[in-house]
Amino acid sequence: MNYNLCIPIPIKYARIEEVKPIIDKAIKSKPNLIELRFDYIPNIQALSVGFVKDLLNNIHPHAAVIFTLRSSSEGGQLIINERERFRILKILIESKPDYLDIEMNTDKDILKEIIKLTTQNKVKVIFSYHNFKKTMTLEESIKLVQDFKQNITQELSLDSKILEDIIYKLIFTAQNFEDNLIPLKLCKELSNSNQKIISFCMGPLGIYSRIICVLTGSFLTYASLEKKTAPGQINIKKMREIFDLLH
Repeated sequence: MNYNLCIPIPIKYARIEEVKPIIDKAIKSKPNLIELRFDYIPNIQALSVGFVKDLLNNIHPHAAVIFTLRSSSEGGQLIINERERFRILKILIESKPDYLDIEMNTDKDILKEIIKLTTQNKVKVIFSYHNFKKTMTLEESIKLVQDFKQNITQELSLDSKILEDIIYKLIFTAQNFEDNLIPLKLCKELSNSNQKIISFCMGPLGIYSRIICVLTGSFLTYASLEKKTAPGQINIKKMREIFDLLH
């Protein structure tokens, strides 16, 4: 059974000696990817290129790396203005992670600069959308992806290779068990069209889709190491046990 597990790590300090033990523990769990959440740093101004590169050097080549500076409007822990956020994002991109996760609803001018920088630095982009209240319909979900793809294609004249590498990430909140079927169907439909997709539901009622999404085409699913970074995350040891049983 082929599937990608990603461990999200909240970065709460801008000192490598504080973070390295957590990274080392995560690597021992042998994830395919590690996501570093920089919106957990209270003194984000202290973030430096040297520190970010040290983080990467401690993870590569054991796992691919996703950098995320989540917007407060979609669950980020840090409230900063867009100019300061772009400054930090620039540092993150120029450090050359494997992936950058950024919200679809990011200001268009900033989005243009982000895509330009990620292309120059050969960083793949995960365009994400989070809904902490409900689960969209399948039709609404597909339209969201198609409209966003059309907008960035028309405005930025992206070549086919860049479009192929883009990963769309739609995360919902399950209000009932049936909501789990929406992201699963979305993953199936888009992956069958050769579009990279990550989708599942958050919350206790969304645990089923967190597990099954990689079996229906999701590029990855997330599993926690110690502290959860989203409601409904499952510990990586338990997640592996479940997949072993399914296999």
